[in-house]
Amino acid sequence: MAANWKLNAFLGLTAFLLTYLFSYTNNMWQTSLFRAGIGFLVFFVLGYVVRLVLNKVKIKNTSSSIHEHHSVEGRNVEVDASKYEGNEWEESFQQIPLNGLHKGENT
Repeated sequence: MAANWKLNAFLGLTAFLLTYLFSYTNNMWQTSLFRAGIGFLVFFVLGYVVRLVLNKVKIKNTSSSIHEHHSVEGRNVEVDASKYEGNEWEESFQQIPLNGLHKGENT
C-alpha cells in the first residue's frame, strides 16, 4: 500500500471541507472545525479499511479460482480452474470415470 495515503488524504480533505462548510452555517467556527477534523479522521481511516477489505476479497477470489482439488480413485488431482469457463468445466468433469467416483461400488 505504498503511496496510497494520498488517496486517503484526498478523501479526508474532501470530508473536512464539506463538513466544515455545511456545519459553519449553523454552528460557531470552533465547533465546525472540530467536527470537520473528526470527519477528516473518519474518512482517512475508513479509506484504509475499505481498501484493505477489497484487497483481501480480491486475493481470496483470485487464489480460489486458480486451483481446485478433485479426488479421483483416492488420489488428489489438482486442476487449473482458470483454463475452464462455462461448459468447458462440465465437459472436463464428465471425463472422470464413474468407477473412480464411486470407488468400485456396484449398484
